[in-house]
Amino acid sequence: MHKLQAPAKINLHLHITGLTKQGYHLLDTSFAYVDVCDILHIDTAPDLQVSCSDPALNGEHNLVFRVLQALRAEYSVAQGLHVHVEKNLPAQAGLGGGSSDAATALMAANRLWGLHLTSSELTRFATPFGADIPCFLFGGASIAHGIGERLAPLELAPEDQYVVLAHPGVGLSTAAVFTYFDEGHGMAPGQLPPAELTPLGVKATMRAGLKGGAEESLPLGENVLETVSLQMCPELARMLAAMKQEQPSSWMSGSGTACVSLCDSAAQAEEMAERLAAGGLAAWTHAGKLLAQHPLHNSGMQPADWGVAKR
Repeated sequence: MHKLQAPAKINLHLHITGLTKQGYHLLDTSFAYVDVCDILHIDTAPDLQVSCSDPALNGEHNLVFRVLQALRAEYSVAQGLHVHVEKNLPAQAGLGGGSSDAATALMAANRLWGLHLTSSELTRFATPFGADIPCFLFGGASIAHGIGERLAPLELAPEDQYVVLAHPGVGLSTAAVFTYFDEGHGMAPGQLPPAELTPLGVKATMRAGLKGGAEESLPLGENVLETVSLQMCPELARMLAAMKQEQPSSWMSGSGTACVSLCDSAAQAEEMAERLAAGGLAAWTHAGKLLAQHPLHNSGMQPADWGVAKR
């Protein structure tokens, strides 16, 4: 039995640069992992079974099942896997929980089934199942374009960057947020976004520093979906207002409803998380720090350590 981590991600910024004729949003965004994870318990088996600590996500209701079923069919894999997903990340939060679970499961299956697919091959396979999955397959902090599948490294300086994550206990559908956004901005397939959605400049800097592939400055904390999500969810609006009052470098991740605050120390992060929970503003909090790499990439495990199965 293999016990593998599926970390949360945060969007360090999120801009929309257009809408394809097929209705996919074109993004300019950046991702970093945070040290809070779902846990996947995985073992080889004659069939494919996926269970979850949340019974609503058992079997075919879980993205892990769907991506593994498709991978197994695509490469004619005879063997299966038994996977149990231990959920620690809230749903509909903008932290990529389901996508992270799927990415960890794909990386595990690639090794356990002896497929030897490259990261690029896995990304091409996985992208149709979710635009956030590629950022978890990438292995480190990244800048993303296209629909999220075109990734480049984002350098995080080695110093620790402490963060607070908070979720109000109410989620928003990603599809609903994007639909509301499109309607509010007159977005139509094949159209560029209006001028007010262009980058506004850098709002904050991380203590750890941020440096893209061309060492460009990133508009840290800018999320064009934030206003829409705040309008849709009063609980989110109250929570984020309190976070920004205490720590100006606070913003919403993805389509919400989780938010992130940058902190100068572990103690500051823990105290802020405790206040948000005690005040009834957040139903779920995490005080931690950013990760330089995906835990699975960081583990140093090679295929030989996995008991690779024959296809």
